[in-house]
Amino acid sequence: MAEHVARDPSPHAATPSAAQLSVEEQQIIAEIQELQRHLRELKADQDEQEVPEVKEKARPRRVLIVANRLPIRCSRDARTGRWSFDDAPGGLATALRGISMEVQFVWVGWVGCDVPPQERARVAERLMREHGCFPVFLEPQLVENYYNGFCNDVLWPLFHYVPLPMYQAGAEKKFDAHLWDAYTEANRRFAEAVMEGADVVWVHDYHLMRLPLELRRLDPRVAVAWFLHTPFPSSEIYRILPYRRELLEGLLHADLVGFHTYDYARHFLSACSRVLDVSTTTPKGIEFGGRFCSIGVFPIGIDPLLIRNTLRSRAVKKRTGELGDTFEGRKIIIGVDRLDYIKGMPHKLLAFELFLSRNPSWVGKVTLIQVGVPTRVDVAEYQTLAKHVNELVGRINGYSPIHYINQSIPQDELIAIYHLADACLVTSVRDGMNLVSHEYVAAQEDPFAKDGPGALVLSEFAGSAQSLSGAIRVNPWNTEELARAIHEALTLTRVERELRWAKLHRYVTTNTASYWARSFVSEFRDVCEHPPLLSKLPKLNAAEFRSLVGTPQTSGRIPRRLVVTDYDGTLTQIQSLPQLATPAPVVTQLLATLARDTRNTVYVMSGRERRFMDKWLGKLKVGLAAEFGYCHRAPDDEQGVWKSLGRELDTSWKDVVRPIMQYFAERTPGTYIESKESSLAWHYRDADPHFGAWQAKDMQIHMEDVMSNLPLEIIQGNRLVEVRHVGVNKSLVLEEVLRMGPRGETADVDFDFVLCVGDDRSDEDMYQLLKAWHARRAEHDADKGGDDAPAQLYLVHIGTGATQAEYYLESVIELRKLLRGMASISLRDLRGAPRAF
Repeated sequence: MAEHVARDPSPHAATPSAAQLSVEEQQIIAEIQELQRHLRELKADQDEQEVPEVKEKARPRRVLIVANRLPIRCSRDARTGRWSFDDAPGGLATALRGISMEVQFVWVGWVGCDVPPQERARVAERLMREHGCFPVFLEPQLVENYYNGFCNDVLWPLFHYVPLPMYQAGAEKKFDAHLWDAYTEANRRFAEAVMEGADVVWVHDYHLMRLPLELRRLDPRVAVAWFLHTPFPSSEIYRILPYRRELLEGLLHADLVGFHTYDYARHFLSACSRVLDVSTTTPKGIEFGGRFCSIGVFPIGIDPLLIRNTLRSRAVKKRTGELGDTFEGRKIIIGVDRLDYIKGMPHKLLAFELFLSRNPSWVGKVTLIQVGVPTRVDVAEYQTLAKHVNELVGRINGYSPIHYINQSIPQDELIAIYHLADACLVTSVRDGMNLVSHEYVAAQEDPFAKDGPGALVLSEFAGSAQSLSGAIRVNPWNTEELARAIHEALTLTRVERELRWAKLHRYVTTNTASYWARSFVSEFRDVCEHPPLLSKLPKLNAAEFRSLVGTPQTSGRIPRRLVVTDYDGTLTQIQSLPQLATPAPVVTQLLATLARDTRNTVYVMSGRERRFMDKWLGKLKVGLAAEFGYCHRAPDDEQGVWKSLGRELDTSWKDVVRPIMQYFAERTPGTYIESKESSLAWHYRDADPHFGAWQAKDMQIHMEDVMSNLPLEIIQGNRLVEVRHVGVNKSLVLEEVLRMGPRGETADVDFDFVLCVGDDRSDEDMYQLLKAWHARRAEHDADKGGDDAPAQLYLVHIGTGATQAEYYLESVIELRKLLRGMASISLRDLRGAPRAF
């Protein structure tokens, strides 16, 4: 019951609120929650005692923390020319301080000022010696374009759901290419600095989204993680970026990518799926470019012990007493924000004004202390915001209900106000986390001379709202709702405030900054030490492959090669319509060259109809298989006669399946039905990827119900669903090829070299068949003896994923390069000289 009371303060909730409970019941609930908290603390202490031995054993030697700025303030005396370096720790440095005894951190970042080239070596040496930092030097113009231009004027607004208004003149110039060039150049500079001492690299924030890729280019073995401290927008917003693909590709070269909340991780996965057309995405990560990038959720916290110690200091106790005297008889509401348009300060002020107008009895009895810390004061948009806030404060302050502090204030002063405040308002319209809410909860901990803890009113658009379930959640855009929440926060009973605070305090003191850093480093270490199985599929080494192709048999016998390749997605890019899948001239030229070499037997397997295969490849002396092996044509058949399966197939089932496919095609834009001789296929490549996949699964369920007594199977291919007869697959044709041998004679062990390439599930039957053939061949050769090398088998998949193949290539282009190498060997041997394609 307590859980429900804390989460749903709505008067319409079915479960009674705390106000409806008796005092005895409320006290019992509070005692139960306190016992639960105590048990959790005991368990956490026990876990801490068990962990160190395991973590000490395998912890990384050191971790390079790469951020835009060093936690050092660099300045140069204009008179003496001497450089001075002072600590300037931000939130990240503070968060990492808690585990600095467990992990050695070395910082890499921009120095924050222009350092003349002739002085950079001396500055770098001092920073490393005195502070353990690797500096990155950037020229002023590069900083202007990279940091102020691309990072702050493009990425920051977009990631906080503030795209430029389309009606604003010159908005299209925000995506100027020179800003992107500066961003990529800055990321390259960071990569060069990192590689001077790279062990394990932890990259931070949107300033360095290309850095994982740049590091991989310098050293493919480096361990890289990246964490985002802002929201990641929905894919619909993210797709506005002209360089959307390049940024995602940069991140997917990391071993681990972390976010504050599940929503941000989900948006990232969706963007990868839509922008990169990545189909191998799971909640744990993404398979891309032969690598698996793990995705994790790591909500950051604060150091509650620091606030507790500050709260109990003499200075804070004294200041709390002074503030209590100043605002005696009044309720205090605290708001602490940077003067940034994402923080929702105007929304807060308007709601406070509405609250006072709707509740005149509170006039003179409540004060809003609003701290507005100036930021980016030289930017026009921020100047406009500051002017608007000042105007609102002036309008509302006819009877001085607002104390507006337009500057940062000392930590002691802030903690004192936090502690004294009866409510805290966090009204961000979009925020990565917002730790003001955590600080307020922690500062309410020691209620000396205080009438119980205060209430937290928290925007649902702040990342912390997903974790702090004891807060009163609001939509800051709904002024009426926010005004009601202010009233609710000020009128909660002490027992209900204590119940809510206990829940909030439990989370804040458990999920601390140290816990965040420790859990991320631990996950990073695990990802590096135990990479996902999908990443273990090796990439085919083209040079090694080519040398094996040209190796003659020891006995001097001419080697016989079999080349089997899928068509769509393998020899050619997948097209939405069959008519568009015409092979490029280089493909037909490569196949023709390979086929002219009598040592090669070449087969192209496809799910396309025979009429398309005849039209595109019919003039070549290559074997063809259409409709997944339903019919085929031998490479030496000069008449071009197609052979079908030995039995007559009943296709009356199409009358049952077609209406189901038609139903889903009509309701899924971008899809169509392809009717073949032996099968029906529903293509959804041009549909929305998520909706298409969802509809495909739903359609399969419907078809399975009506097909349960029919000899049919459903194949989920590459953005298609195909229904065909059971037993019709590409391995039927391949089995006959192996049985007949390279010259059409019965000799099922006559091939010395086999290359089989595919790209989806329809090719798995061929891989399985060839593995069995290779095992029999090895056994036969062992019994037979002789000097010949064992038969070489290469099973290759285009792209990575769950497959029985043994190697992968990243793209159709890479396969063409591989076949070009084979064709060059054939030309060298047949004509005496290689020929370029």
